[in-house]
Amino acid sequence: MRLYYKSVIGSQTKNTRRGAVLVIVMICLLLISLVMASLLKSTLMQRRQMLKEQLQVQADWLVESALERAAQQRLTNPEYQGEVWQIDPEELGTRYAASAEIILKPEGDANRKLSIQARVQYPEGQTLTITRTKKIIL
Repeated sequence: MRLYYKSVIGSQTKNTRRGAVLVIVMICLLLISLVMASLLKSTLMQRRQMLKEQLQVQADWLVESALERAAQQRLTNPEYQGEVWQIDPEELGTRYAASAEIILKPEGDANRKLSIQARVQYPEGQTLTITRTKKIIL
């Protein structure tokens, strides 16, 4: 009778140990999954931020180009008052299009000065669009 009692206790101890090891393994897998999810979320946030910064830099360059375009157009045509400049993706070397609204107005005493304002939207027609406006007085 004693032998039977010992073997039953021994098998229960083994089953309890297996169950404890299984619980520890599951907790470790849960922790690893949480760490991986956190790293993935952080990576996605950094990617979005980098894309946003890239779009902002491109919009800054486009507003500068629009001001230069306006000054050049005014030099060649004194009647030039502005335009909406549609910029194709091929011209930019990207997959997004842009638009620049250019407005020229006389300014100052006796209209001797000229203000040039450029407003750029890049990328045009996307959910995340950066708008930059810049004004210079000549």
